[in-house]
Amino acid sequence: MSYMIDESMKPLYVLRFYGYLSLENMKQLFADVDTLLSPSGKFGVVTVYKPTDDHEKDEDFEKDFDGDLDKLEDDEHDDGHEHKYEREPGVARTFKSWIVAKRERFGQDCVGYAMVSSDSKFVSFYKPLANKIISRMYNCPGAMFDNEEEAVIWVKERMPQLVG
Repeated sequence: MSYMIDESMKPLYVLRFYGYLSLENMKQLFADVDTLLSPSGKFGVVTVYKPTDDHEKDEDFEKDFDGDLDKLEDDEHDDGHEHKYEREPGVARTFKSWIVAKRERFGQDCVGYAMVSSDSKFVSFYKPLANKIISRMYNCPGAMFDNEEEAVIWVKERMPQLVG
C-alpha cells in the first residue's frame, strides 16, 4: 500500500490510502504525521480509503475493527472466517501503540476526524457509529462519509480559520 498526505489546507490534513499498509509503510506514515503535528495548535484530519481492486469488496468488513482498542490484537484472526487479505504481523500492534501515545494530542487539538470510503456498504454500516468509534480511538469528534468534499467541509466547519 501507499499513501499520500495533502497539506494544501494546513492545518487540515487529507491522508489518502491505497490498499493496506505494510509495517514499514505504517511506521513511515506515523513519522510523517508526527512531523505534521509537531507544532502545537488545532488541526483536522480527513482520511480517504481507495481500495485496490483485490480489496474493493471485502464482505467481512462488519467483523473487523469495531472501535475497541482493547480488542485490537496483533493481526491474529481466529474468528472462523476467511479474510481476503493478509496483514503483515505487527501492523495492528504498531497502530495501537501509536494511537494510544497520540490520544492526548488528538483530544487536545483535533477539531474533527472524517473518514471517507467509496464502499457504500461500509459507509452505511459504520456511519451511525462513526462518531463513537472515532471518539474512542482518536479522542476527537468523528464522522464517516462516502464523499471527500463533504468530509472536508465537515472538518472545515469545525475550523473557523479555514472556512471560506
